[in-house]
Amino acid sequence: MKEPLPSPVTVTPPEGWRISELHDPFEAYVGPLFEREDADGTRIFGFIADERHVNERGAVHEGMMMTFADAFLGGAANRGADGKSCVTLSLQASFLADAKAGDLIECRTKLDRKTRAIVFVSARFSVGDDDVMTATSLWKVLGER
Repeated sequence: MKEPLPSPVTVTPPEGWRISELHDPFEAYVGPLFEREDADGTRIFGFIADERHVNERGAVHEGMMMTFADAFLGGAANRGADGKSCVTLSLQASFLADAKAGDLIECRTKLDRKTRAIVFVSARFSVGDDDVMTATSLWKVLGER
């Protein structure tokens, strides 16, 4: 396995969060990204939006949200495929509300279904109690037919 890549930006994780190990140079560039476990053991992922992540209106750019989604839905697919490498086949998102710089955006993933070769994952993205995006995705398990 590759060594984790550090983010070029330093952000202290919020209380109860830890820095998530990233192996993709692009994801490391837009990070740091964080993770924590809920009381029931559910993994939750997050990032604190900053000026790098917003568009000209001051809202978190949809491309950043899709990058965040790809990183952690892909992680859920990898776990669902018992650690086998997976690649994105499809990633669809619905943007429900704007997030802004300073917001902690959280991602909760769900393994919806898996076959030997395809993993189906969905996620909900929120700021506090407000959903800002939902996503569904399909992942190809490499080496499986």
